Amino acid sequence: MPAGPIRLSLRLMLLTLALSLALTGAWTVRSAPPVFVTANNIVLQQGATLPVFPLTAPQVTRDTTRELTRRFSGIFAEQPVAADTYLGAPRFTALFTDTQSFLVRYGASGGYYATDLRELGRESARGAIDRGQAQRLACQFLVQNDFMDRQGNLLAGPQIPQGVITPNPQGCDFNPNPQNPLYRTSLIRAATVPAGNPGAAPTQQDVGVVVEVPMQLPVQVGQRFGVPLGGPGGHLSLLFTTTSQDNGPTLDNAAPGLAAVAMPFFSRQLGQPRNVLIRDPNVIRNQVEQQVRASFPGATVNIPDPALSYYVRDAAVEQRALEPVLEFEGIEVTVGGETVVLRDIVAPLAQPGAGGFGPTVSITDPANGSRFNPGAEVLLRGTISDGTAPYRVEWLTGDDEALAATSTVSGPGTVELRTRNLRAAGRDGTPTPATVVLRVTDGDGAVREAQVSLQPAVAPTLYLPLLARDRSGAATAAEAVPQQTGYSFGIEANWDYPPAGTGGSDLPGVIPDANGFRSGMISYGYSQRFFWSNSDAWERDWRDCGLGGIDCTLGVDRADFVYYAGHGGPGGLSMASNKDSTWVSANNARFNSARWVGFASCQTLRVQGYSSGSEPIRRWFSSFQGTHMLLGFNSNMADVAFGGRLVENARLPSFFGVDFPWAQPTIAQAWIKTAFELNAGKIAYLYARSSSVNPANDRLPKPGQPMPPRPLPVSSYHWVWQEF
Repeated sequence: MPAGPIRLSLRLMLLTLALSLALTGAWTVRSAPPVFVTANNIVLQQGATLPVFPLTAPQVTRDTTRELTRRFSGIFAEQPVAADTYLGAPRFTALFTDTQSFLVRYGASGGYYATDLRELGRESARGAIDRGQAQRLACQFLVQNDFMDRQGNLLAGPQIPQGVITPNPQGCDFNPNPQNPLYRTSLIRAATVPAGNPGAAPTQQDVGVVVEVPMQLPVQVGQRFGVPLGGPGGHLSLLFTTTSQDNGPTLDNAAPGLAAVAMPFFSRQLGQPRNVLIRDPNVIRNQVEQQVRASFPGATVNIPDPALSYYVRDAAVEQRALEPVLEFEGIEVTVGGETVVLRDIVAPLAQPGAGGFGPTVSITDPANGSRFNPGAEVLLRGTISDGTAPYRVEWLTGDDEALAATSTVSGPGTVELRTRNLRAAGRDGTPTPATVVLRVTDGDGAVREAQVSLQPAVAPTLYLPLLARDRSGAATAAEAVPQQTGYSFGIEANWDYPPAGTGGSDLPGVIPDANGFRSGMISYGYSQRFFWSNSDAWERDWRDCGLGGIDCTLGVDRADFVYYAGHGGPGGLSMASNKDSTWVSANNARFNSARWVGFASCQTLRVQGYSSGSEPIRRWFSSFQGTHMLLGFNSNMADVAFGGRLVENARLPSFFGVDFPWAQPTIAQAWIKTAFELNAGKIAYLYARSSSVNPANDRLPKPGQPMPPRPLPVSSYHWVWQEF
């Protein structure tokens, strides 16, 4: 028999045997685990491992802060360094009155921020701005002042590698490539139109450029070397107002036009990493998509692939470990013809349990959706496992109010709490779900939490509103509030998007965001006028009373400074409540009493990407009926605690028992500074001028100081935005 037919018969026999074994289950062919390609082109595979890094902060003192200022020719001076506390940790401030510059360093991390108030927030062109030259100047500043070596390794001190890498700048001798820049750059632009012709093409100019130096950890993932740092503390940013050698104001002679530096990761040290198992990224993405669709049923949902990063918290917050996360940025939801852009969603990538990282936390009783009797005692029971003991345990309401004092348990097991303090009624007296959160921080500093939503079993006490008169004289419902004194603020915040409790496109960062703004304003002497959140925050609160809204009676147009935190979109806000509407349109806003309104939301003041005359930021023009300034973002916004830092940056600083008026930023500068420090997004703000009043000069007045005059009648509209 010829050899060819014998080989063919043997193949047929083997194929038949393989098919037979497969059908009988005797031989199972296992496919490779699924892969996932992140937005930053890193290939992840289910069952793979990634390192977790211990993180150590240096000891920060007045002396070490003064030594740091020696690296800045525009800051250093032989004068005392002020010390205070922020978020329970030390903070040190070096001021240089001659140049109106200062440096703030946080003891919780060693990170710092430096600012030249003469140049921050400039709205007129100082000189030429060249993106390529800005990259070279940023490199020169970092290398000449021992923050980075010539190969791009960041330094914790002179010749002390920090363990973080940046692109190799070849000693700053590189030719910037516009198509493939070494560092990311974004321009800041200022524009103006006359009030008499609000649809006119704006007069605009470039007034600044921000340089972001990418930072990576030396981690090998498949064929990719290097994983970026992310979060509010994982960036290195520099802001320039010119890139020409004009000998004008600058923080340092190595870089003309340098107005601000943010190095929140400066001087922290990485410890020996340990590899941990990761969760399936495909499962995480599907979970996020289900949560978003649950919040916006029937909407068109676009969820871009997430990026892999190592999440770094704010420099003011202690952090003991760096763990990998997936960051979902730019999720878009189109409903009713409006596009909602979600604040970033961050999901831990490390798998809990054996071989993983972080504790496993659950609330076992009562079950999600259970009923409770308002005022009656409720037994809360949860379990903690995995992670590293001991565990710090917090029982909280949905708005982060403590239900009990923080406790510590020495090992895994059950934790319990009995409470009568669950809220049962909303602002209009209707029953509202009560959210309970169990938050656990383990010995490695990993934070995990669980939550349930509980329903009131009986109707709460009848709500009887007062009667007031709106601007037309008609009787309307008004809230019963104590007599307010002094200057006031109000907050609307959405973090619990439907369905109530777990399951929606929720925003955990909004809770400390709104609460931080509240506590900051109260400590500054302002009175709280309102704080509506989630189901209690309504679209009608923002709609003018003359357009069927309640802004002048129960809504937002009743406080000096109004702050919103939650989801948003071009020219509007996305509410968690569906009362009347889930979308707040800028076209319906008329602010008569409110002086400043801040929007901690994505793209609410969007400028970029639209033809001249149709930019969404213009939809707010009609809201200027006495208000001074609207502050927000042109780009997406990270889910960070923005409000507390904003107030800290805006208030009149006092050191050694003495006020320093020159060191108080304008409100616009404070917004820019906060976004710059927290890497929160690309800012935008809008204000109206009259012939005699320019709100760009507004500073947050301390109670007892005069309020700035209102810009009436409006002569022109001005806006400033940072490109993305």
